Formats: sequence, C-alpha cells, structure tokens
Amino acid sequence: MLNPPESLSGTEIDLWDNLCAKLVILNERVWEGRANGPVVENWLANFKGRTGAPAHIEKLHALYLATQFMYYGSKEIRVLLRAMYNELFLLPLAQQIKSSTNSLQEFKAKLREELEATRFLGVGNPSESGVHLLYYFRQENNLSKNSFLDSAQIYSTAEGPHGRTRSPLHPNVKRYIFLDDLCGSGETAIFYSKNLLPDLIANQPDVELHYLSLFAMSSGLERIRAETVFQNNCGAVYELDGTYKWGDSKTRYAADLDPNLAPSLLVALAYQYGCLLLPGHELGYGDSQLLLGFSHNTPDNTIPIIWCELENGSTEPWYPIFRRFPKM
Repeated sequence: MLNPPESLSGTEIDLWDNLCAKLVILNERVWEGRANGPVVENWLANFKGRTGAPAHIEKLHALYLATQFMYYGSKEIRVLLRAMYNELFLLPLAQQIKSSTNSLQEFKAKLREELEATRFLGVGNPSESGVHLLYYFRQENNLSKNSFLDSAQIYSTAEGPHGRTRSPLHPNVKRYIFLDDLCGSGETAIFYSKNLLPDLIANQPDVELHYLSLFAMSSGLERIRAETVFQNNCGAVYELDGTYKWGDSKTRYAADLDPNLAPSLLVALAYQYGCLLLPGHELGYGDSQLLLGFSHNTPDNTIPIIWCELENGSTEPWYPIFRRFPKM
C-alpha cells in the first residue's frame, strides 16, 4: 500500500487508500505482477503539478487513471484468439456453406475444401505483434502450419520485358485472412489494401480478403470498410466505440466519479503531460486516447503517460507504469 501524500484531506486519503487497494488486486489477479508498488510509486513521481493543480492532487487523479487500465494477459489473449477464429471466421463460413448444401456429409466435405483453400497471415513484419499472434492462433484453434503464410509468400516474381511482375504463388488459395491485435486508425489495413493486394485482385478477381483484429476502434473499422478491399470482410472480437477514448465527452471513465475527482483534471493530466512527452501524439497515435495493453506489448494508441520513456521518443525522462517495446 502506497502512503498517501501529507497534503491530502481526510476524504481524499480514503479515496487514495481505496484506489491503492484496487491496484493491489489488479496487479495480483489481472496485470501479471507488472505494476507492483515500486513501479506505481516511480510512475506517480512523474507528476509534479504541470497541469496547474498541486502535485498531490495530480497523483490522486493518476491513481484513478491507473485503475481504469485494461490489460489482457497471455491467458486472455489465447481465449480471444479462439473467439476470433470461431466467431469471426468459422461460424460465418459454416453458415454460408450450410445454405448451399443438402446433407451433413456434403456440408463437411465442402467445409473441409474451403478450409484447405484458406490462409492466415499476420499484419506487419515477422517481429511485430500481428505475426507474433499467429503461433498462439494456430495452437488454440488446432490448425495445420500449412494454413499460414507470410506476406512475402503471397506472390512469385519474375523479370519480364516490362520489368518485374508479380503473380499469385498459390492460385488454389481462395481466401486470405489478415490477423491483427489492435486496429486503431485503420492505416495498416489501408496500407495493405493499397500496396500489397492490388496484384492479387488483378489476377484473382474472386479472391476473398479479410481483416480481423482482437480489438478495433469503431472509427478504424469504418475507414477500412470505406477505403479498402476488405470492405465488409473486416471485424473485431471487441469493438471500441468513442466512450473508450479517455477525453471523449461521453467517456465511460467519467461515470460515477468520486466527488474528489475532477473530470477536467483527468483529461488535462493525460493531455498536458502527453504534450510534454510526445508533442503531436499527446493522447496516443491517431488521437486514439485508449487505456489498453497486452502481455506482449502496450500499443502506441494508448495515452503516452502510461508507456512513454526516453527510448520510446519521450522528450524528457519519464517512468512508465506499463512499458512499450519500441520498434526502433
């Protein structure tokens, strides 16, 4: 239990103690021990009254912010990967096949045929989180390693009279499923749509292209549907609407606040220190304003006061409560 600052009033001390107790439970049961007392204490030391409020009041608000952080550990990620496969891919495919078959035997044969013509790919290069999840996705859903491809294995290239050309390396594959952990702005899917997939569509006009994510902001999915070849073949296990944004006017984090907490200061805390740490991305990449982290990393869509430090581009020293491993 962290000792409360001496300047807090009696009711503020009660709130401090309640928040600390909640953090202890979260750290033991949810956060996999990543935010113990010393980590939280070092993180709170970052707040020194730069918002104009006294430092001890900033620390009280920061404690509340920490209790709202949504963390998904390795066990939870595995459960979500099963849901991604079954609910976003297998069930819709089975329903589609069922409508065009007349017997259970025919259904099973057709489903097996469609699965054999499907390949799963991670978003990003082999060192990034989208590809990292493929290993666990394969394990949790009992899939063959032959069901997976790297993005570089989509095409074969050849030199011709008009330069290098690309053609599908696997013409029998009817369906490519791109997997990601988080869709924020939708820019990654847009990049793939504009740069990786046009030649595939030109050679195989009927090919199915899907983009599936564990988590996605509603605004990001809307962009994907409007601006990419994935169109309606995109989705997420958890869709995060505007209420998940820390500073949104309808944010869920300001509901039923303790009287000792000011909504305006909660927003200012993230924004003012975010401006100090990462100007231009003070509330997370693409103004995402999320409070979200995974066992394998903390996305840059999360507000920077959670994860920022010098090696992640901070303009001055900062001690994170949940680290982000930089892409360098």
